Amino acid sequence: MWTPNAPEPVASILCHPHPLRAIDVDHTGRYMATVGVDRQMKIWDARNLGQCLQYYTIGSGASNVVFSQKGLLSVAIGNIVEVMTTRKQIEVWLLGHSVPTITGAKLPSRGDVLRRFFYAHKEEKKTVQQSAAEAAKEVLDFWTRARIPTIAETSVRKKITGLFDEWKILSKSKNNSGVTPAEKQKTFQESLPDLLDIAHSDALTLMTIPEDKEFLLAQRKKGRWGSMAGLDKKLKESVCRRESSLSRSRQQTPKGEEMVELESSSSESSSPANAANTSTSSDAGVASPPKRLRTRGRKSVVSPDLVGALDRTGVSSRQALRIVAATASSLGHDPQELVLNPESIRQARAKYRSTLAKDIKETFSPLTPLTVHWDRKILPQDDGTRAERLAILVTGEGVEKLLGVPKLHSGTGDAAATAVFEALEDWGVQERVVAMCFDTTSAKHWSHNDYWSYINQSAINPPTNEDLPETLVSKRDDLIQGLKRLLQTKQPRDDYKELAELSILFLGGALPKTSIRSPGALHRARWMALIISALKMILFREQLTGVVTPREMSALQRFSSFATEIYVLRWFESTVPSYAPANDLGFAKDILQYHDESIRKACFTTLSRHFWYLSEDLIGLSLFDSRLPVSDKQAIVQAILYDEGAEEPPSE
Repeated sequence: MWTPNAPEPVASILCHPHPLRAIDVDHTGRYMATVGVDRQMKIWDARNLGQCLQYYTIGSGASNVVFSQKGLLSVAIGNIVEVMTTRKQIEVWLLGHSVPTITGAKLPSRGDVLRRFFYAHKEEKKTVQQSAAEAAKEVLDFWTRARIPTIAETSVRKKITGLFDEWKILSKSKNNSGVTPAEKQKTFQESLPDLLDIAHSDALTLMTIPEDKEFLLAQRKKGRWGSMAGLDKKLKESVCRRESSLSRSRQQTPKGEEMVELESSSSESSSPANAANTSTSSDAGVASPPKRLRTRGRKSVVSPDLVGALDRTGVSSRQALRIVAATASSLGHDPQELVLNPESIRQARAKYRSTLAKDIKETFSPLTPLTVHWDRKILPQDDGTRAERLAILVTGEGVEKLLGVPKLHSGTGDAAATAVFEALEDWGVQERVVAMCFDTTSAKHWSHNDYWSYINQSAINPPTNEDLPETLVSKRDDLIQGLKRLLQTKQPRDDYKELAELSILFLGGALPKTSIRSPGALHRARWMALIISALKMILFREQLTGVVTPREMSALQRFSSFATEIYVLRWFESTVPSYAPANDLGFAKDILQYHDESIRKACFTTLSRHFWYLSEDLIGLSLFDSRLPVSDKQAIVQAILYDEGAEEPPSE
């Protein structure tokens, strides 16, 4: 590539290892196509030379290649012309076509980053976090070349996922013809050419080159003024001289030693008397002694007891450095002789934790029968994302031990069972386990939590009698009274109270104070969270037009009716063990009599897999159920002790 005022090319690229036959650049100046005698056709990014976007092998070689004004590429092969398109097939709403890489001479805009994100997410089928990581890497590369300090990569990924969430919320209302959604879509579309600002909060202070500061300020303006030019030769020479100087200073410094710190201005060397003495010594020809370099400390003071105390008190390694150094100095030790730095303390703590974990596992050998407990939790990770983990612990008489919190790669019951068994095998206690305690619920969550900010919470619209089943209408008053009695007692968590309140509103009841919470996390009780989410969507169904399809709303109506009629009251009684046998049998009876055939079959099939709860041992809990008459309890005792028609009790 040439410019009229330069005798040498401003840029050059080796496109093919053999001579070229044809070359052309499209009218946007973005793509360049080349064909050579090696029978290869390559598509290049004309603004980022050296990056081949795509290449093709042509059977007999091409003689010419030309871009059209509509972005089509024609290739002449003998007496045949083939026409190709450079446009992607997948178009993203409000953004246009996705792009495989971010190009240009400006810092990436919001639209550039989203198009690159969607290329990885839609076309390469990567997850949201993986797509955000790829886009963040390319964005940081632009800012690094511009010599502008940036925030951390994890924060850049969060910005990109936040931008995607903003687009996702708008996409849910794209079929809504209201004024407010249209205005928000227009505002979002107008902001796409603006800079995705990932500069450090003190970037203008940290930068020393005035041109870099001016460039950042110009890029932040509407339209992103200015662009990055080629290589700054003067700056390159300055950087090379500085690196060369640093390299020479490192070579002159003895290995394993550190330079002496500079003395302060109040030291003796700055006093007149000291200056006079120095002058006198110099005049007498007496050489002053060389400054002694400070050697690195070799005595370690970080013991397991100290590491344990630091971990128990939650002190960071950097804070621990100050505490230990001050303590050593007060005890008469020279901190310069000790191995004290944040990294050494961090390594000592990691080694101690590993050793302690190994010792705990080797010495844990309980002799009592154990119960294994596990539950799923959604926990944050180091990279800022959230992952589903399984907390596994065992309990027994005088024993309570957490075995681990492994990460689950899928939400299936098989993955959870595998994680539990591997943890028991790892600790060697699988033979001691005699009981299990776990949540058998396996439910996938589907909701529109992101749309909550658009909901008018004062416009609650409960279903009418025509929307509810006849059986539910007949029981409605009794259900409302029962739920209101529950609200007068203390509930273990706020979501229990929320479920009772939403059920009352769904049934058309009134509450003295109505305050509906925004949709929350599902890591505590998934089945209850699904009911809460479904009830909210039914109560605000008129505001979800265009977001929830009529078919989905009908399914939510059926689900909510079943939950309030059959399930909710029994859910609140599930915390009482003595009620469990009677509740399970009553629940099964209600399901068999339920009017909706598809729900009846699905629920009873699922419930029948859990009838192992009703064993002879657990049926004994009903003897303590205050709701059962004495005659029923006597019949239960006789059924447990004697088989039907047998004169003698069973041997076991």
